[in-house]
Amino acid sequence: MRSTSRLILFAAAMTLHAGCGLAPAASVSGTFENVGNDTVPRFFHKATRLHDGRVLVTGGMTLQIFPPSLISLNRIATYDPVSRTFSDSFAPTGGGPATNPLLATARSSHTQTTLLDGRVLITGGHIGASGTNPGTATTSVEIFNPITGAVTPGPVMAIPRAMHTDTLLADGRVVVCGGGSNTWQVLDPITNTWSTQFFLAHSRISHAAVRLADFRGPGLDSVLLIGGGGSGPATMEFLNPDAGTTSLATSVLSVGVDDLGAAVLPDGTVLIVGGQSIATGNTVNLAYRFNPETDTLVSIDPPPNRPDGLSDHAVIPMGRYVALFGGEQEISGNDTELDYCAIFDSATNTWPFTAAMNRVHDDFPAVQLEDGAILLIGGGAPLFGNEAPTNLAEIFVPILPQPGDLNADGAINELDIPFFVSVLIAPESATVKQAAAADLNDDDALDGQDVPLFVAALTDR
Repeated sequence: MRSTSRLILFAAAMTLHAGCGLAPAASVSGTFENVGNDTVPRFFHKATRLHDGRVLVTGGMTLQIFPPSLISLNRIATYDPVSRTFSDSFAPTGGGPATNPLLATARSSHTQTTLLDGRVLITGGHIGASGTNPGTATTSVEIFNPITGAVTPGPVMAIPRAMHTDTLLADGRVVVCGGGSNTWQVLDPITNTWSTQFFLAHSRISHAAVRLADFRGPGLDSVLLIGGGGSGPATMEFLNPDAGTTSLATSVLSVGVDDLGAAVLPDGTVLIVGGQSIATGNTVNLAYRFNPETDTLVSIDPPPNRPDGLSDHAVIPMGRYVALFGGEQEISGNDTELDYCAIFDSATNTWPFTAAMNRVHDDFPAVQLEDGAILLIGGGAPLFGNEAPTNLAEIFVPILPQPGDLNADGAINELDIPFFVSVLIAPESATVKQAAAADLNDDDALDGQDVPLFVAALTDR
């Protein structure tokens, strides 16, 4: 302990002689690892993480070989992150024998939300797929209870919805929007009732939606809707779930798109990426950063190495970083399913990492596990010039710089002190990972302001 104190004091003293060096963009990477296959090939399915860490996968469509036809699925599977396997059998968290839960209504392009009490809400979607037709939208709602492993009917929605969005609010309510209409509703899972229908400024389908935490004041969330097919593909609007009102943003996208991705960043701004042009049908390689407080939209560098853009990609926030996976490219009517992955750094507005997944995934769910890894499940892959469902799954293990861990051993301790001192004295000689770990106040500079934060990281470990 005495030695540690001396080294900390030495590190602090060295900052008096240290210059100010620029910290390079954080060294971000990751690896892909194959896991067990889903229990059935599917696409347009949904998945969410349960409170015990398992992942629940529901519905979707599969392909009947003879005669060739799409088929809506009522299948439910569970992914166990410990065994890295999928199973149709579910062990209830409340004890008792395992169940083999099924949806009462086979569906695809639905929404799925893990509620604050641990139950899983499943709303709408397409039912009755046949031939190449995904079917028609439904008002049906079902609720899965992990305590019992049972699926029960929920309160039906006012109108059928598919390719709509669901947004969980901090108070536990769920906002369901669009899906081929200009309406939205709010579900109170405690009373098991829907609000009346409220009206959007524009009809929307295959749009993006994010929760704006405390946007109207402490505990008062709003929902931001972005783009989508319908009457306002380049527009954005704010929803007030308490008043049932909506207001259009003055900012508009440069191209009206559907099948885009969005994520809220740590500073409250919103990253908007990709999509498919409503006007041309082509995917676009565009990205923006939207400030909802000031209603300003700024174009930023799009994902690299994607000149023809992407859509239907999965977007997973990881704090400072946002990961993009898969999706498709469409140019002049030609679809190409993607194995693309990229990570966005919100501190630098750059994309410091791109890679290829082990498998192609389109129209698929991605779920972040408790340990930070991201599970990618099935989806569409090319087959004889068409898109066909697969059961292939993999995980992405992100490798992100940990502030203070300069020797990259997964811990912040005395062994990091000499590296920290060296970086402060000669930042130009530091590796990218060391510089990123030493920039504890995340201001892209290596200087004395990082010292107290490093000392705090050591003493708080």
